[in-house]
Amino acid sequence: MSSPTVRILNDAQGVAEAAADRVIEAATTAVAARGVFNLCTTGGSTPAALYRALREPSRASRMPWAQTQIWFGDDRFVPRADPLSNVAPLDAQLLSASADGAPSPLSPSAVHPWPTSAADAPIAVSTYLAELRGAGVPHTPRGFPIFDLVLIGIGGDGHCLSVFPGSPLALDGAPVAAGVPAPTHIEPHVPRLSFSPGVLASARAVIALAPGAGKAEALAQIFSDATAVVDAPAKAALIPTATWLLDAASAAILPS
Repeated sequence: MSSPTVRILNDAQGVAEAAADRVIEAATTAVAARGVFNLCTTGGSTPAALYRALREPSRASRMPWAQTQIWFGDDRFVPRADPLSNVAPLDAQLLSASADGAPSPLSPSAVHPWPTSAADAPIAVSTYLAELRGAGVPHTPRGFPIFDLVLIGIGGDGHCLSVFPGSPLALDGAPVAAGVPAPTHIEPHVPRLSFSPGVLASARAVIALAPGAGKAEALAQIFSDATAVVDAPAKAALIPTATWLLDAASAAILPS
C-alpha cells in the first residue's frame, strides 16, 4: 500500500478541529476549480465534533456553504428521524440553529441522505446512484462517484463505511454500492446501505478520523503489513490522497 499522511493530534477535539480546517481547505479548492464542493461524509458519533467545529464563527465564515453539497458514504436502513440514522448528527449540528441562535448556513436541499424510505436495498441503492448522476457528480469509468472529499470513521473491528471484515464489498470487483445485512458482531444490529471502498480510491481526497483509545488495536491491525483489506476494510484508505487524523490515545500502539 502507498502511504497516506498521518497526523497525531493531542486529543479528540484536536482531531475535530484539524478535520474542520481540512474540510474548508478542500471546499475552497473545489469551488475555485469546479464551482461546487461535493462532500461525502460519515455517520455515527465520529463527525459530530467536526460539524461543531465548522459552525464556529472563525471557520463558518470561511466555508463556502452555498456551493457545498453533502452526501453520505453509508447509512443504517432506518428512517431519517431515527437516532440511529447517520444523518442525525448533521441535522443536529449543521441544519439546526447554533447555540447562540445563528441560523444554519446550509440549505436543507444541499443534504442528500440515502433513500431509506425505499421498499428495499436494491431500490435504495439504484435511486441514490441515479441522484448522484442527476446532480452532475463526475464518475469514474467503473461508475464510482468522484467526491471532492470523503470522510470516514474507523470501527473498532477495522471497518469503514458499512464494509465489515469479511464483507464481499471489500473484495476486488465489488459493486459501487449495495445493501449490507445487519451485522451481528457490532452494534447497532440493523441493515445498512453502503458504498464499497472503491469510493475512497476514486475521491480527490479522503480524511480518516480515528480518535480515542478504543481505536488503538484496530489501527495497529490496519497499519500492519500482514493485514489484508478484506480483514480490515479501512486499510483501503491507506492511499496517498488520504489523511489520517489520530490522537495520542488511538496512535499508542501503531507499528513503527
